[in-house]
Order: sequence, then structure tokens, then C-alpha cells
Amino acid sequence: MATRSTPHPDTLAAYRALGYNSAPKAKVLIRGRSRTLDQVLSNAPGLSQLTAMTQDTQARLRAIAPLLPASLRALVQSGGVEGDAWCLLVPNSAVAAKLRQTVPALCAHLRTKGWDVNTIRIKVKSHS
Repeated sequence: MATRSTPHPDTLAAYRALGYNSAPKAKVLIRGRSRTLDQVLSNAPGLSQLTAMTQDTQARLRAIAPLLPASLRALVQSGGVEGDAWCLLVPNSAVAAKLRQTVPALCAHLRTKGWDVNTIRIKVKSHS
């Protein structure tokens, strides 16, 4: 860690002219300490709620993955949650049609795991 050096006398005189008795303390910069993206996001007030929602939706997707047909697991992505409705994103209408057949079982499975899910909406992602 770097040590603090004594400020130049002209700098101290400029601070005294502004009404300071000594140089104001600067914020300590942390150097050499890496932090994970999760640590940064959890400390950012605006992003911590978004992070929590993303983790929740990913946990839901992991919970239903064993119930999905093996050929569809890689194609299904988690969308947002609004109240008791959850959204799943799929690449095309054929996958959406197949997935709609399993929606009642998926909702029941999620309720047994503790999530309040009464509706699963399936949306086809646009190609643009």
C-alpha cells in the first residue's frame, strides 16, 4: 500500500486560503484487490435488485430443467417475473408449441419447490 507523502507547502497555503486548517482527506483507493462481478453488483444499490431477480429466474429455470425434453433444454431461456406469472423465451414457434404442453406440470413443480407460479407465459424471441 502506498504511503501518504506530505503535501507541498504551496498546496497547503492554497487550502488555508479556502478555509481548511489541513489538507482534506481523500477517499482511499483500493488497488490490487480484485472483486467478482457478483460482489460489485450486490454493492451497487440500483443493480442489487436486478441481480436478485436474475438469480431467482435462473434458479427457477434450473428447477424445471429436468422436466423439459432433452432436446429443448438448451433452447429455453428465462424471462422476467411479474407477480405470479413467469415468462420463458424460446427461439421459434415449434419450441413454444411443444413447451406449452408441459406448462401445467411446470407450474405445479415450481409450486412444490416454493415459488408462487400460477402462469407461465411463453414468448418467441424475435430474430432482430
